[in-house]
Amino acid sequence: MLLKLCVMNKALVRLLSSSSLVVALCLSATVFTLQAQHRMTLDDALSQALEASYTARHAREQLRASEAAAEAARLALYSRVDVDFDAPSYSRTLFSQFNPNTGRNEFFPLERTQWTGRIGITQPVIWTNSTISLSGLLYQQEQKDFSPDGVVYKDWYTDLAIQLRQPLFVPNTQRISLRRAEIDFEESMADFIRSTLDLRYTVTEQFYTLYAAQERVAIQRDRVQEEEESYRTGQRKYKAGLIAEVEAFQFEVDLAAARNDLLSAENTLISRHNQFKILIGLTLNDSVFCVLSDTTVTSVDINEEEAILRAKQTRVDLQRARNNIERSELDLEGVHSQRSIRGDLLLSYGLNNNDVEFGGLYNDIRDTRRAVFTLSIPVFDWGKHSHDVEAATARLRNAELTAQFVELNIEREITDLIRSVESAANRAEVMRKSRTIAEIANDISTKRYEVGTIGSTELAQARSRLLQARLSALEAVIDYHLALADMARRTAYDFLEGRELTVPR
Repeated sequence: MLLKLCVMNKALVRLLSSSSLVVALCLSATVFTLQAQHRMTLDDALSQALEASYTARHAREQLRASEAAAEAARLALYSRVDVDFDAPSYSRTLFSQFNPNTGRNEFFPLERTQWTGRIGITQPVIWTNSTISLSGLLYQQEQKDFSPDGVVYKDWYTDLAIQLRQPLFVPNTQRISLRRAEIDFEESMADFIRSTLDLRYTVTEQFYTLYAAQERVAIQRDRVQEEEESYRTGQRKYKAGLIAEVEAFQFEVDLAAARNDLLSAENTLISRHNQFKILIGLTLNDSVFCVLSDTTVTSVDINEEEAILRAKQTRVDLQRARNNIERSELDLEGVHSQRSIRGDLLLSYGLNNNDVEFGGLYNDIRDTRRAVFTLSIPVFDWGKHSHDVEAATARLRNAELTAQFVELNIEREITDLIRSVESAANRAEVMRKSRTIAEIANDISTKRYEVGTIGSTELAQARSRLLQARLSALEAVIDYHLALADMARRTAYDFLEGRELTVPR
């Protein structure tokens, strides 16, 4: 049974070795195409992503659209000039006319051709919620009457008028519209900042993920070298009759397993590599090698009150919640005014004239005046308005509660994150010491095996502990840097460098 197991292990080892060779050749061909690598630090990756990544470009386009919408809302309060022309306006129809010969209304065909020019200038006045408009009209028409006594008639007409519309006893709708546009833009700007900070964190996370994949490949390569050395040592001892054949086979199996893990790590590296290139806006033909110059863990003293304050200043969900309070207040103001006393004042003054000749059109200008004051008083609506006010008031209270809830969650998140940073720093230090001890223990175990004081099982256990210690130390350092990056994302402040994060546009 033991001999059968040894033969099976040997066949498996040969299969793994041959498969590993094929995959290694494929990966070597792939890696050969990536030899011209760009050595990229985290700052280089962030600069590349903020400039060329899809996320950054998409966020910038969204911000430009919001800026244009806000500017359009602001310019809507400026003068607006419109000019229209009818060149010409032709009609032929029946019209009703009283015929004194027959004593009744009769229909006669009328052909009319009119050339018209109209100009309108409108100026909103935001301070008073009024609108001033200036309108001008000039046309020349030709009418042909097909009645029994009809004739062809040509004349000119002009009209120029200035008009004021002033709502009274109601909220300033122009000011409210402008404020809503400003709020929308503020939120868009906050969304842009938040998208940029999220992109910074994502790039940082993927950078460290790719760096960890690189380091895992390096660790696995070191493991393969150690297993190869152990395999050679085991072969010498087996040939010298110092160890059993089963133990020699075990070294060969361990070597094959190490090579297989190396191939798996290299596959993962290639996948992470392509994912990272797409994220920062590079093509798949480009290549990147992550360089992390400082892998030490530095203790960072984060002031909790400062971190919470900075988080509240940059969190778009809190700003949106606070803006919803203002929106609800504006809505409540509008609902209150729906059934309140309302006044509308209309003042108009104009000049017009009609003449058969254009030269006499402005000789005897007549003026027109108009003044209208409309007072609307609500009387009865079955209580609908009171329920509308109650609903708007409830929405306002709900917006206030939501803002308070978001603030409390921000405080909780920042407090938890500070503890995470401290815990990650402590864990990284513990794992660093553990890795150092595991390296020393592995060296001792290797030497003891060479002199024959321990067996292959003890050596394999030492190698396994060293591998786990190296991977754990790497993960602890990555977790620490990601915790700091998450804190920077939530507060827009780099506590490690002691500087605010700038957001390029």
